[in-house]
Parts: sequence; C-alpha cells; structure tokens
Amino acid sequence: MINNIKYLFLISMILVSSCDESSTITGSDSVNEISNVIFSNVVTSITENSLVASGIIKNNSQSLSISPPWYIECQFYYQDNSGNTFLIGGESAKINNALASGISMEWTLTHQTDNPDNYTNFTINDLRAYK
Repeated sequence: MINNIKYLFLISMILVSSCDESSTITGSDSVNEISNVIFSNVVTSITENSLVASGIIKNNSQSLSISPPWYIECQFYYQDNSGNTFLIGGESAKINNALASGISMEWTLTHQTDNPDNYTNFTINDLRAYK
C-alpha cells in the first residue's frame, strides 16, 4: 500500500512539474504578448562565459497592472564576416512581481556559452514581454 502511495505521488509530481509555464519555448508564437510595455536603455555585454542583455521595461498602460507570473525574453544573434546572421539561442526570465501602470523595472537576460569571445558583435532581437 505504501509503495502504491509513493508511486502515485511520484506520478503526480511529474504531471504538475510538466505543466510549469516557464517551459515555454523561447520565440514561440503560442504566447500572449503584453502590448502595453516599453523597453529602453537596452545594453549588451560579454562575460567570461555568457552573453548578457539588460535594460528597463516600463508598463505604459494608463490603468492596467501586469499580474505575475509574466516573462521577458529575447533571441541572441551574431553576424559573420560574410554578412550572414545566425541564431545563437534565446533566453527568458520569469517575473514574479506585479508591474503597476507607469512603473518601470530593470531586467537582465543571460545566455551561457562556451566561447563568448566568438560573438563579440552579438545583437539581440525579438525582445518581448508575455504571459
């Protein structure tokens, strides 16, 4: 009987964890983008083992608050010497705070890579907030 309970508990945990919203695919079309935000002061940098993008997001709505959880994401790209643009990868961050109308917050997305110096001219694109 105890083994059956442990088995049912394990199955339940697997099912619950597979429903986590943070498992959405970066760049997916099947999300609800938040339209009343403005991104500003976006900067990129390279660390010893990662590519970093950061900036400020502001809830530009006159009255609507963004309720948690919500996400910020972007894609990281680089261009080779021939002018070809390549996708390095994407990152997202789960925000567990409400963002009231007119309020701003700082954000950072970090993409881990073995050779960040290979991407000295990296850029970001597809920056968005979504539910």
